[in-house]
Amino acid sequence: MLTRQQKQEEVEALRTKLANASTLVAVDFRGLTVDDANALRGKLRQAGGKQIEYRVAKNTLLRIATQGTPLAPIDKHLAGPTAVAIAYEEPAALAKVLVAFAKEHEKFKIKGGVVDGQPADLAMISALATLPGKRELRGMLAGTLQSPLRNLAGTLQSLLGNLRNALEQRQQKLEAS
Repeated sequence: MLTRQQKQEEVEALRTKLANASTLVAVDFRGLTVDDANALRGKLRQAGGKQIEYRVAKNTLLRIATQGTPLAPIDKHLAGPTAVAIAYEEPAALAKVLVAFAKEHEKFKIKGGVVDGQPADLAMISALATLPGKRELRGMLAGTLQSPLRNLAGTLQSLLGNLRNALEQRQQKLEAS
């Protein structure tokens, strides 16, 4: 049993963590073994490093910590044993790991969450998991920006080659006559 002081400290620690969070997803972890929970933590760490976190906290303390913040809509998902996954930057990476883990482990259930201040149900989180991550989007953008430049360079090179061929033919014609 936590003392009042410990509860206040826990709420402050949660508020500090959640102040920088862009995404908060509530999950039901009943039936998971310790090894399963550690495997999930490892996968989340691998996907986002220090930008993704998974923790178990008391529902009432989470409720208090999210009051008056953009993450307040998580309140309706805080019933029964709940753990929260927190993403500080990339919500798609968090969603991909959670959805894949839920497919692998029947007992692991995604309750819902909040993404950029908007309530998110399981369908939205599943849809978010299908989106490309930041790295993939950056790669796609770089490819899109490079494509016209590559095309222009190829066109200019072709034109210069044609001009050189025409000048060589003219030179040969003048030398022949």
